[in-house]
Amino acid sequence: CARGCGPGGPAAARAGRPTAGQAPWGPAAPETVEWPSFSVLAVELEDPALARRLGRFCLGLEKAGRGRSVSNVGGFQSVNLAPDEDPALSDLMSLVHDPLAALLWKRWRGVPPTGPSGMEDLSIAGRPEHIWANVNRPGHWNQLHEHGPPLLSRAASAIYYPCTEESGHQSRYVRPAPVRFYEHGRAVEVIPRPGLLILFPTDLLHEVDPVWPGSGPRASIAFNLLVRWLDKPLLRAASAGDVGAVRSLAAAAADVNEPDGVLGLRAAHLAAEAGHVPALEALAELGADMAAVSLEGWCPLGLAAAQGHLAAVEYLAGMPHAAAPAQSHTSRGSRSALVGFSGLRGAREAAEERGHARVLELLEGLARGWP
Repeated sequence: CARGCGPGGPAAARAGRPTAGQAPWGPAAPETVEWPSFSVLAVELEDPALARRLGRFCLGLEKAGRGRSVSNVGGFQSVNLAPDEDPALSDLMSLVHDPLAALLWKRWRGVPPTGPSGMEDLSIAGRPEHIWANVNRPGHWNQLHEHGPPLLSRAASAIYYPCTEESGHQSRYVRPAPVRFYEHGRAVEVIPRPGLLILFPTDLLHEVDPVWPGSGPRASIAFNLLVRWLDKPLLRAASAGDVGAVRSLAAAAADVNEPDGVLGLRAAHLAAEAGHVPALEALAELGADMAAVSLEGWCPLGLAAAQGHLAAVEYLAGMPHAAAPAQSHTSRGSRSALVGFSGLRGAREAAEERGHARVLELLEGLARGWP
């Protein structure tokens, strides 16, 4: 993808700022993406090795039998997966930032919720909320469903199609089972192929046709994406784990407790969510509030637990006040009360819900000392 679908892609390079794990605000080059409809983006990630690795991963999960029934009729759907469950899964998550930025740029018609001021310096980062694998074999399908309501931070859902040995050699006379979206009263079909990534609104209804007899397995990895609006240099540095930039910006009078303009996330939140312990240590030394709560009710500890970052959870859980529970409040722009997780108990719930076994084990041990 010429826009920079992978880490360090050409469109991600901007002088004087970190680029790892984030993407610049702007449109995608027309030749690099497909728009099956206004709100559905499709992009070829062009990494055949990754597609094969993820195909083997999906079939391994199917064989292990860690499944559940949600939208699938027959077939296999995994429980929630941690991004570090397999290196290939982590590699996939590192490639979502530019497609997400392109989708949101079109959705917001070029003007982000942070406002028109400073758009040229705005970056976007995507963080997985839930990840699950699907394997459908002949006669299996997915009934009409959605991936949950949009929230301030829940910006998109995604489906990635890996390559299995069988699907890679499938007869050209067998039509792959399409995914069908229903947007404003019309049906929009996308034909899967290995390496294709699709992004769409979380509440967009969609279904998957039955796999035809004679077809190989139809594997996919689905996930929701949370958006992070990196509208300040310190937030970009913290999200990238650039300790030198964090210290330099603080020395130049950057406020280490200044939040972003949309979600109320501070540098400590972003460093914790990305698992950057050295950046957390630097921020704590510089006076950052390590127990700050975002507009959706997230504290740094809860975000680290939600992403499965064991070292960051261990560091934050041992800090004074960092594990104190937040007061429930109503999230701006939402009628629902506290959306996120804060405090030790909230972090435990986040780790359990996202499938982070090692983090959960650590927090269970700490729980024995709770009153």
